[in-house]
Amino acid sequence: MKLKKIDIGTLKHIAFIMDGNRRWATAKGMAASFGHSAGYRSMMAVIRRCVELGIEYVSFFAWSTENWKRSEEEISKILDIAREKAGEDIEKLMQMGIRFTTMGDTKKFPKDLQEKLEHIIQKTKNNTRCVLNLCINYGGRDDIVSAVNKVIASSQKTHITEKEFEKHLYGTDLLDIDLVVRTSGEQRISNFMLWKLAYSEIYFTKKFWPMVNEKFVDECVIQYNKRTRKFGGNT
Repeated sequence: MKLKKIDIGTLKHIAFIMDGNRRWATAKGMAASFGHSAGYRSMMAVIRRCVELGIEYVSFFAWSTENWKRSEEEISKILDIAREKAGEDIEKLMQMGIRFTTMGDTKKFPKDLQEKLEHIIQKTKNNTRCVLNLCINYGGRDDIVSAVNKVIASSQKTHITEKEFEKHLYGTDLLDIDLVVRTSGEQRISNFMLWKLAYSEIYFTKKFWPMVNEKFVDECVIQYNKRTRKFGGNT
């Protein structure tokens, strides 16, 4: 059933910390890989609805710098899913007018996966309807430290502005995040896009990520529209 259009208000950039794939799978007596596959389907449903609503930027925290601590078996399964899915839905991204981009150090991934990701980036680079930003091998602190080192290496200045510094971070062309959503009942941001979260609204839900669908996006938008954003001011 097609959902009705709803007012997104001032919401331009929504970000999702996708949490709960493994717990959802465990509750069903299935392997973690089952949860990760279901989580990918949820991600596609979410981006589809975001495009329908006219949200310009959608970010997903898919793989953190800390996730390499997981078992070799789980990491291998996740990489296999990524290989399978990378490029599988590229025509859908094109039809939706989505420009695909990544944040994080992708060089740690296998060469074939790096090439698949780069192919999607190049294939979709001229699309303008919505930006799908996938954060992979990403950490907020690592992002800031990396930017500091770039500043040191590229300039003799002893003082720079926030605007100048931001140019050295990942995702310099992305707007600040208006709303960040975390699933699975956890109430923390887990080192995610610390710079762009400075004044973000935060919405936590107990739903595991594989339980998320198009209607969930509407729920998030409705919650956002109930907030009054002050950005440190009085009104």
